Amino acid sequence: MKLMRAAFQPHQNGRAGGPLADAEAEGGEQEASGWTRDQASGGLWEHGLVNIANDSDDPLQLLMGLEVSAVSFVRDYVELHFDGPVLRALSDPLGVYGGREWRFPAPGSLELMRCYIGKTVDGYELDPDRILALDFGEHRFVIPLDSDSSGGPETAHLVGVDESGRTSVLGGMWIW
Repeated sequence: MKLMRAAFQPHQNGRAGGPLADAEAEGGEQEASGWTRDQASGGLWEHGLVNIANDSDDPLQLLMGLEVSAVSFVRDYVELHFDGPVLRALSDPLGVYGGREWRFPAPGSLELMRCYIGKTVDGYELDPDRILALDFGEHRFVIPLDSDSSGGPETAHLVGVDESGRTSVLGGMWIW
């Protein structure tokens, strides 16, 4: 994670940033576009902007006031769906629901995580080296962002929505 942040470190105050930084951007988020191979067809598709979150919690503003429409368990990660945007936890999430603490994939965690469906995001916390947390009143959903919590260089993704409101990297993708 630190390596990715260093590579995309923005240019600031006339000082050069990382080797992958956008020379036209001053601070904030860095953007890149690229190609992704479709595993099923073997074909390539061009995706839109991929944003490396540089200590910015701006992308989490997208989730404020949105209701969780689904909790998806995908092999070894978890997704929260918001009728458009999708927050993907690549490290094992944890949280508190109804005063009960849980940690995925411990017994009972799946049942408590499903309880977030229908709850509305009313706050968040982001410490890029520690946690990304969403608040739902008295309930909290936390994605650890520290390097010890993830099996790879990425710990979380937020996929935005396109112009029609559908989940799409065309609406932006943020990576922690």
